[in-house]
Amino acid sequence: MAYLAIPRKYRPQRFDQVVGQDFITKTLKNAIKSGRFAHAYIFAGPRGVGKTTTARIVAKALNCENPTDGEPCNSCPQCLEISKGAHPDVIEVDAATNRGIDQIRELRESVHYAPARGKRKVYIIDEFHMLTKEAFNALLKTLEEPPEHAVFILATTEIDKIPPTILSRCQKFLFRKVPRELIVETLERICRSEGVEFDREALELIAVASEGCIRDAESLLDQAIALGGGRVDSKVVSEFLGVLTGRELRNLLQTAFKGDKAELRTQVKRLEELGYNPLFVVKQLLSWLEEELFRTTTFSEEEVNAAFQLLSECYRSLQNHPQPYTALLFYLFRLSYFKDVKRLSELLSGGISLTVPAQSPEKKTAHDPLNSLIHSVKDLGNLVEVTAKSEIAYRMLNEQLALLRERFKKEVKLLPPSKRERSKRELSPESNDKIDLMVRLLNAKVISVRPKERDENSDS
Repeated sequence: MAYLAIPRKYRPQRFDQVVGQDFITKTLKNAIKSGRFAHAYIFAGPRGVGKTTTARIVAKALNCENPTDGEPCNSCPQCLEISKGAHPDVIEVDAATNRGIDQIRELRESVHYAPARGKRKVYIIDEFHMLTKEAFNALLKTLEEPPEHAVFILATTEIDKIPPTILSRCQKFLFRKVPRELIVETLERICRSEGVEFDREALELIAVASEGCIRDAESLLDQAIALGGGRVDSKVVSEFLGVLTGRELRNLLQTAFKGDKAELRTQVKRLEELGYNPLFVVKQLLSWLEEELFRTTTFSEEEVNAAFQLLSECYRSLQNHPQPYTALLFYLFRLSYFKDVKRLSELLSGGISLTVPAQSPEKKTAHDPLNSLIHSVKDLGNLVEVTAKSEIAYRMLNEQLALLRERFKKEVKLLPPSKRERSKRELSPESNDKIDLMVRLLNAKVISVRPKERDENSDS
C-alpha cells in the first residue's frame, strides 16, 4: 500500500477532531442537530487551519445515514464516498483556477438539479476571493435564493476581498491560528500513534515554524521523521527548520549583554552559515523576550525592555538592509551599552553628585567629610554663614547642623546654593558620554529640569 502523508492520514473526520476551532465546530454541530442549518456559509481564516476540512465534515454530517449528535458516522456509504472525494453531490471548486463567469454559470445551472445520492448538494468553493467581479455578480441571485437541497460553503484566506453583497447573504465563521500548545499536543499524539521517538522541544520548534498552521506543522513533522531516520531530534529540527531553541536564544542575548564581540560574531556567523533567516531570528528573540518578561529568571525587567525596544528597531531595519547579518551583529552588540546605562541609572537614583567643583588646596580638610558639601564659609562675628554646593548638599548639611556648630563654635546660618552657582554646575565629560549612550539606546530625550526655588524665610 502506498505511503499516506501525515496531513492526509490524520485529517480530521469528525467535528471533535478539528483542532483549535471549538467555537465554530460546536455551532455547526448544533445547527445540524437542530435542523437550523443555513444555505450559505463563509469560512475565512489563515491557510491550513481547517476550513476545507470542516467543510467536508459538514457535507458528511448533512448527508450521513446514521448521524449521532450532529456528527457523521464515517462508516455509511455516503460518508465513505465523501471522504474519498467521490460523492456526486459534494462538488469542490477551486476558484483560483476556475474563477471566470462561465464556470459560475455552469455551477448555477447545475444547482437546481436534485441530489443524485444524498440528502443535500454541497458546493465547497475554495479560495473564493479569487473569483472575478462578473463571477461574483453571477452568483449573487443563487446565494440569495438557492434551492432547499443546496448548501454553499465558501472558503477564503482574504475575506476583505469579498464584496459586501456576497457577505450579507452568508453566515460568517472566522477561523483562527491554532495555539502553539494545541499543535504540540497534536504532534505528540501523532508521534505516539506512529511509534516515533521525539524530543518535546523539537515538536515545539515545529509549532513555532508552522506559525499557527496545523497542516504545515504536520507536513514539517513528516519531513523531520524522514530526516531523523524515525526520530524527531531537537538539534536536527533546529537546523532543518532554521528555528533556534530557547537555550540558543538565551545564550545569544547573554553574549550580547556581556559585550563579548568575538563570541557574538562567531554566533551570528554560525547562523548565517546554517542559513537561518535573520528576520525570523529577530522575531524569535522578540517572542522569547515576551515570555522572559513574565519569568525574569535570566534578565531583569529593565534589560528585557531595553532588548525588546532595540530588537524591534532591528527588525524594521533588516527588512531593507543590504547586509542583514552584519546589521544584526551591530544591533545585538549595542545591548552591551546597557551595562553603562544601568550603572549611570543607579548612580543618579542614589542621589550622588556626579561632579564636584575643584577647590583650592588650602580650603580642603583631609578628613572632614563636610568639606565636600560646603561651597563657602563667611564669618560674621557671632554668626557663620555656610553656603552649600548643591541642593542635595544643602539637604545633607541641614541634617548635620549640630556638627557644623561644634566645628565653628558659633551659631551657623545655612544657605542654599545661589542661582549663579546652580547654573554653573555641569556633568563631567564621562557622565555626558554615558547619558548620550542611554539616549541613543532607549531613543529618549534629555530635558533640563531646575529644582524649585526655595524660600529662605519658609520653614518648609
